[in-house]
Amino acid sequence: MSDITQQDLHKHMQVFTKDTYNLGHISELYEDSFQVHRGLVGKHIYMPYSVVASVTNEQVHLTLSSTEAEEPRWHKRPDYEDHPGDPTQLMYDREHGVHDPFNPGSPNKG
Repeated sequence: MSDITQQDLHKHMQVFTKDTYNLGHISELYEDSFQVHRGLVGKHIYMPYSVVASVTNEQVHLTLSSTEAEEPRWHKRPDYEDHPGDPTQLMYDREHGVHDPFNPGSPNKG
């Protein structure tokens, strides 16, 4: 398990997979994960700190291969229920039809 935390990283650091593929750069930092900005069109993926192998010179090296980093599970930050107290995540979830624990009429996760 990685001992890397939010304090060890900062925006604009380059992120590389274990097979040296450049995924992009860090665009946002959260308590439990960080957002990687990819390409010119602004595609994002979300990586938990637990997949960071090392941090050296402005570079973040992951324990994942480039194929593993492309898996759909990294394309969305976990739901608000996994991030209690994060109003930004709650607004994101509401806009994307994710179950809202504060609105009984919202769609259920499924």
